[in-house]
Amino acid sequence: MTTPLLQVKDLKVHFKPPRRGFGKPAPVIRAVDGISFDVQPGQTLGLVGESGCGKSTTARAILNLTGNAYREGMIYLGGTRIDQLSERRMRPHRANAQMVFQDPFSSLNPRMTVAKIIREPMRNFDVGKFDSDERLEVVRLMELVGINPRYMNRYPHEFSGGQRQRIGIARALAVNPKLIVCDEAVSALDVSIQAQVINLLMDLQQKLGVAYVFISHDLAVVRHIAHRVGVMYLGRIVELADADELYRSPRHPYTKALLSAAPVPDPEQNVSQKRVKLEGEVPSPDIEYAGCPFAERCPDVLPHCQAVRPQLSDEVHQVSCLLYEDY
Repeated sequence: MTTPLLQVKDLKVHFKPPRRGFGKPAPVIRAVDGISFDVQPGQTLGLVGESGCGKSTTARAILNLTGNAYREGMIYLGGTRIDQLSERRMRPHRANAQMVFQDPFSSLNPRMTVAKIIREPMRNFDVGKFDSDERLEVVRLMELVGINPRYMNRYPHEFSGGQRQRIGIARALAVNPKLIVCDEAVSALDVSIQAQVINLLMDLQQKLGVAYVFISHDLAVVRHIAHRVGVMYLGRIVELADADELYRSPRHPYTKALLSAAPVPDPEQNVSQKRVKLEGEVPSPDIEYAGCPFAERCPDVLPHCQAVRPQLSDEVHQVSCLLYEDY
């Protein structure tokens, strides 16, 4: 079996807000609360869930960008453990894992031309030896992501949102990474532009063999690009399976609710599918629940769900739900 490019084992990321005055200390925010997954070379793992479920914190943790947050667990990139590395020792590994951000405008320096934006990581990681090499590489990368190299001396504000995101992808590719983390990379774009960027990412994966961790709240987008999908709820993965299997036969009640709420192109196609309506409030990440945190909203709740915390199963189609455990 192929060695995973990325391995995340029992990752926890907790934030403790600063204490104000003489009152009680602020409760700990359990943004990520014990998740594990692998990403194979040249494959895409999609992470989906509601806002605040810990997807973006997971993305930052993979790249060692969580600052002073409390962390537990282990992260391996290319077989090397990176979660305990200092910034100086982490630097050589940053070339192997890059990020494409949600907002293609604020993530690009407005005072730099496209050529300088793409060239900057090359110089940071000594990719090009000479200015002529850098220029040729900028041209190659711009052509690769579908932007005319004649525009290399233009500034970000002179491009559309979709073009700016292509520039962000070119910048990420400039250091030949093995992994790219896409954090809501298409959520700020129009639907037609989303499709173009998703198709570009898939084409690049075919040509370059790059792997993705693709984070999104849009299940339709994730279904199009991901090989495996993890569903997150309140800092935990509640279901993890091959994309086709998860969309065809979801097991966790939360996954079923998300899929039933997702719009379909042809309403008659899923006319028999029952809409799963979730009741109650979204729980807070600063509360430590004894049982399943989804219990208060779950349509299939069992008497012991609020007292027993389910664990992610070891099956190929993994699920964290007491409906599939013996009690």
